[in-house]
Amino acid sequence: MELLERELQLDALRAALDEVRTGNGRVILVSGEAGIGKTSLVEQFMAEYRATRPVLWGTCDAQFTPRPLAAVYDIAQQTQLELLPLLNKGADWLIIARTLLTWLAQSDSPTIVVFEDVHWADEATLDLLKFLGRRIWQTTSLLILTYRDDEVSPRHPLQIILGDLATTNAVRRIPVPALSENAVRQMATGQEVNPVALHRQTNGNPFFITEVLASKTAGIPVTVLDAVLARVARLSLSGRALLEAAAVIGVRVEPWLLLEITGAESAATEECLAVGMLQTQADGLAFRHELARQTILDTLSPPRKLVLHRLVLAALRASSAEPHDWARLAFHAEAAGDREAVLEYAPLAARQASAVNAHREAAAQYARALRFADNLPPAEHALLLEAYATECNIVELRPDGISARRQAVELWRTLGNALKEGENLVLLIIMYFGVGQTAAAEQVSRAAIELLESLPPSRQLAKAYRMQAALHMLHRNQAEAITWGEKAITLAKRFDDVETIANAYNTIGSAWIVTDFQRGCDYLEHSLSIARDNDLPMQIANAFTNLGSGSGEVYHYHEADRYLAEGVAYTVEYDLDVSRLYMLAWQALAHLHLGRWHEAADMAATVLQYPGVSAISQIMALLALGRLRARRGDPGVWSALDDALSLAEQTQTLQRIAPVRAARAEAAWLLGDQGRTLTEARAAYDLAVNKRHPWFTGELAFWRWRAGEWLPLPPWTAVPFARHIEGSWQMAAAEWERLGCVYEQACALADGDTAAQLAALVLLEQLEAAPAANALRQKLHTEGVRGIRRGPRPATREHPYSLTTRQMDVLALLVDGLSNAYIAARLSISPRTAEHHVTAVLAKLGVHSRSEAVALALQLNLLGAEQAPEYFPPPHFQPK
Repeated sequence: MELLERELQLDALRAALDEVRTGNGRVILVSGEAGIGKTSLVEQFMAEYRATRPVLWGTCDAQFTPRPLAAVYDIAQQTQLELLPLLNKGADWLIIARTLLTWLAQSDSPTIVVFEDVHWADEATLDLLKFLGRRIWQTTSLLILTYRDDEVSPRHPLQIILGDLATTNAVRRIPVPALSENAVRQMATGQEVNPVALHRQTNGNPFFITEVLASKTAGIPVTVLDAVLARVARLSLSGRALLEAAAVIGVRVEPWLLLEITGAESAATEECLAVGMLQTQADGLAFRHELARQTILDTLSPPRKLVLHRLVLAALRASSAEPHDWARLAFHAEAAGDREAVLEYAPLAARQASAVNAHREAAAQYARALRFADNLPPAEHALLLEAYATECNIVELRPDGISARRQAVELWRTLGNALKEGENLVLLIIMYFGVGQTAAAEQVSRAAIELLESLPPSRQLAKAYRMQAALHMLHRNQAEAITWGEKAITLAKRFDDVETIANAYNTIGSAWIVTDFQRGCDYLEHSLSIARDNDLPMQIANAFTNLGSGSGEVYHYHEADRYLAEGVAYTVEYDLDVSRLYMLAWQALAHLHLGRWHEAADMAATVLQYPGVSAISQIMALLALGRLRARRGDPGVWSALDDALSLAEQTQTLQRIAPVRAARAEAAWLLGDQGRTLTEARAAYDLAVNKRHPWFTGELAFWRWRAGEWLPLPPWTAVPFARHIEGSWQMAAAEWERLGCVYEQACALADGDTAAQLAALVLLEQLEAAPAANALRQKLHTEGVRGIRRGPRPATREHPYSLTTRQMDVLALLVDGLSNAYIAARLSISPRTAEHHVTAVLAKLGVHSRSEAVALALQLNLLGAEQAPEYFPPPHFQPK
């Protein structure tokens, strides 16, 4: 059937291919509801080019627990690449992704690669797509991904990929809309149906419309199910039986398997093809649309489904095809109620999935096996529980994983296997820490050490020592962390356990860095060296993470910026997103303190927009965002800092609580609320002193002093805070300048003589730190100082909506009708930063769209007499 109202979408695909021809690879996201015509659109586009260039097409399975890399298997069979052997031997997804990327990069002509229905993609496929999407610009390839946007919730795994790809310039989005009433009228030409009523009933969905028109019934069916069943009713009994068997077999229907189950003659197959329920696909069959298959499945009675699944399972087990699709066998085994088959195939499917980093699918397969595991021998049951817990920890299903790990502990205890019991207790520590249950982690840690120390020395005991060191380090118990870390290293060396050795050096370095920066960095650099020598990606990422965050915690932000930049680059290369996001959050803090405020906002927003981001990453990003908003006078200060405090208190660690309390104290002081400043600063001060943390103690004491409360400082208090409190503003300012902390330097100068105050005002205005700058300007006026720099132009300073200078520029460009990309180019900022400014403008104006903002600006003459924006605003401060 001719495609209607899809010329715009086809033109967009053609334009993208033209860009590819110039050497710029592109990712196309084709989205729309089920049945809207995504596949038909792409097939029409492919038909124009299939004869002249390579075309690869893979489809993601609609099974509840899909086969890992199913779409890549499809593609492997269409190329001369060595992909199929890699897939069959369970190679890591990263090797497979690099092999495919290399082939695409070396292709002589533009290549089109389609991944269909990626909303059903398994975790390994999503990792591969993220890898390819980030690097597609290096190739002359067009990567087309189709998905149902109405099935992708905020926490859907695909959202992570979509959010990640949205930051690249290689992505183009092509939404596929519903058909108009006019298009429906054309489709219904020659049929006795009211096109207006048909459009209303189907909401312009092409699949639904096609089914209605093909059903040949009087009137319009109420639902898709009714329309599909009306078409099925025209089949013979043999045709219906064959269709039912095909629906149970799955998305891909092998003719030999269909024949094995039904014994049907070719006439029944031809009948289903003739009425359009099935279609040929490569060397097999498939339903014309997944909606039709699901409709048939929904009409089958439970006994009929059971029989068909048993027949499919028996046929697949008897097949000599290699390698076996364990996920498919496990699916049919469970549906057939075959306990032994589930326990055989589900663990195999889980291990196959885990091998290619499809950990979410691996967890689901282990969960499937555990539903049938009650009568297993205790040791086998415990091993299943261990495997499930491991996968749950990786995909952050930690509550389920903790429950499974605790069951494993009890089973090993019942069996009298103390070493396995201790091993699982150690792993349980990590899981409790991951959900912020620090007290539970400490209790389990003590139990693990007590049990394992009663046995001969073991690598499990070395890991327990390392975890005890980590717990003390997180609480900033420096001496204890170092002692336990050294015990872990000594014991781990006996077993050549390089992973534990690297982790222990990391822990010791993270403990030292608070009081002896260079010694801490030396230990962490040694941990990094061990990890690199032994190819331990997670330990490499952890070393960069703690070098960066540790440097930032003690205000060595230049060093932090260097370590974090290198670490982020490494995690991008190896797709280690948990570490990458945490480092990005710390990079936002580094940018904030080094005076790069727009970059700080950009990075914090990137972290917080990422679905499923960890709590500790959220805390640091919210901290950066809340502090930045307070210093700029932007709205949303307390929403960010309240969320940060809620998350920080759950960790019960000084490392998270102290900086959040300090930020809240600063925000309160900028509002002139001395009482709240004291309350916030006091809340974590005693804990900071007890842990002898120089920087947390110094900052919290500083805000208590700002609010009028003086107290004697410990001799180890961080120098710039101590000097400022003591009245040595020159020394404090000099130290802050050495550290590159521009805002803190300005605040110290603001407490100096007139020359220093005027210098502070320059810095604050360059930073656009409106609250502090306005307070200082008022102070200078009160003291009778003349020649004070003017603040923001009157239209901004007295603006009823408190727009900053930059936000006024952005609003003026919105009035001119410019997109975010053009705003970014005009103001020499990144598109994401432009997006941040537009969002801030809309929030301050209290509107929900750009058009509403423009209307309000023109109605109230918010831009004053000059409608043209300042295209070249004052440059941002760049630290020396």
